[in-house]
Order: sequence, then structure tokens, then C-alpha cells
Amino acid sequence: MTVELAAALPAVVIVLGLVLAAVGWARMGVVATEAAAVGARIAVVEGADAARAEIARAVPEAVVGVDATHERVQVTVRIDGPGWLPPASATSVARVSP
Repeated sequence: MTVELAAALPAVVIVLGLVLAAVGWARMGVVATEAAAVGARIAVVEGADAARAEIARAVPEAVVGVDATHERVQVTVRIDGPGWLPPASATSVARVSP
């Protein structure tokens, strides 16, 4: 029994680590989505600089892009993933009402 446990324990630890990393990455995706949506709303009302500042305050590790025209505002938020995981990113678009 002890030998089998010693042989299986490294595999269990690796699988647990992969699961925890995937959950963390999924959480980063949700944070990026929420930050992009809030940033788009703020950019429409208060401007692009206010949106960048608010996202930077809420998610300091995020890279923010704001593209504003007269008709719409597009906010893109990217959060780099840990190690081998790709960055989590999200884009939100809000229309500017006349």
C-alpha cells in the first residue's frame, strides 16, 4: 500500500497543480471581462483616461487598450497568465449616444 501511494503521489500533485492553474486562469478571464465592461461604460461617460485609471486601480497587472470614436468605445483588457498559460483577454464595446 505504501509503495503504491508513493508511486501515485507525484501524479496526483501534478494533476492538482494543473487544475489549480486552470481555475486561476479562468478567474483571470472573468476579471478581464468585467474590467473591460466597466471600462467601456466609464469611457463613454468620463473619457478614456478615466477608464484606464479605474482599470489600473482595480487590476494593476492588466494591460488596457481604449479605442474611442464618435460612435463607440472599445476597451480591451489583457492579463498575462502564469508561466505556460496564455494571457486572458476580453474586449467590450459601448455605443456613444448622441
